[in-house]
Amino acid sequence: MSTLWRIMVREWRRIVAQPLCWGCMIGAPLFGILFFVTLLNEGLPEHIPTAVVDLDNSALSRSFVRQLQAQQAIDIALQCDTYIDAVQAMQRNEVYGFVLIPSRFEELLFDGKQPPLSFYTNDAYLIPGSLLYECYTTQSMLMSAAVIQDLLLSLGFSPQRIMSLLQPIAIDSHALGNPWVNYSIYLSNSFLPAMLQLMVLLVTMYAVASEFKKGSVRSWLLAARGSFLMALAGKLLVYTLVFFVEGVLLQSMLYGYLHFPLHTSIWRMMCAMFLLVVASQSIVLIVLSLVSSHSIAFSAVSVLGVVSFSLGGFSFPVPDMYAPFKVLTNLLPVRHYFLIYVNNALNGYPLYYCRDAYMALLLFVVIALLMLPRMYRAVVCYERNENVETFKS
Repeated sequence: MSTLWRIMVREWRRIVAQPLCWGCMIGAPLFGILFFVTLLNEGLPEHIPTAVVDLDNSALSRSFVRQLQAQQAIDIALQCDTYIDAVQAMQRNEVYGFVLIPSRFEELLFDGKQPPLSFYTNDAYLIPGSLLYECYTTQSMLMSAAVIQDLLLSLGFSPQRIMSLLQPIAIDSHALGNPWVNYSIYLSNSFLPAMLQLMVLLVTMYAVASEFKKGSVRSWLLAARGSFLMALAGKLLVYTLVFFVEGVLLQSMLYGYLHFPLHTSIWRMMCAMFLLVVASQSIVLIVLSLVSSHSIAFSAVSVLGVVSFSLGGFSFPVPDMYAPFKVLTNLLPVRHYFLIYVNNALNGYPLYYCRDAYMALLLFVVIALLMLPRMYRAVVCYERNENVETFKS
């Protein structure tokens, strides 16, 4: 224990002397947590700026604009006179979309000539553009139903008969897992663990590779009394504790402060977070055991951490991916953590049905332990070369 403690104290001193480590270990994860929590604190973006081009200026078109403004997600920031003015406002990012109501809109509608109602959205910003399109479509359907209702009432149909014609099938929909349709529940529980995994990969790789880069391998092993396993355990344990505490802080923020769905024990999610951190560190050891060049190894883990955001199955379902990418998703620890979150926290499945994801995270650790002899030979070879260079000098 004294040897292990000596290695940990040595590593803490190295961290204190390197501001970059503080930024990646503490600053980036905490900034990510605060950014996502404050950005989506309302669950959905609200009051998205939009514009309206009303070329009809009739009672019906003005009523449509008022009802559009009444929606919580929309804020009519501009009333443009022409189509060109609205396009230029969207190009200047003053609005994320606009509605074009053509001239003689009310007259053509009541004549049964189906006047076009045009929607334009800036889908370069996916979430605002999608929400605006949904609001535009919903409001236009409601207006069409209102016009048909007035027409049928004038023909003597009863309100019950009109409703059966307008909506012959009553839809009873339920959003499972996220009934509030809260974007923060979806994004925070997927992107924040992926960002934490990226920081674990980068910091762990830097911590190990810097010993070779700065030529301190000999002092590292001497502090561990020649035990490579003790030297590696003492070094990694410091980062394991720091990142695990940050992961627990993240889960406390999501499930405790924000009251996100948690249909399982918090201890299971804490266990999953610990396995995520350890599995990410294990990937670094596996890469270092296979790749002799530290720069290539650093690039490999960086790429693996970045592609986790797109291949983790957060937004695009894994079963619909191409076969090579399906295989690649199994190499991402955050993918297995995400499955634990969905099955345990959202759906409340028993632990038995999530055993594959837990075992997959443990498998990373087992493979890393089996690959340690290769890494040990690399360390010994480096130390011998260092001794030869010292003797020659």
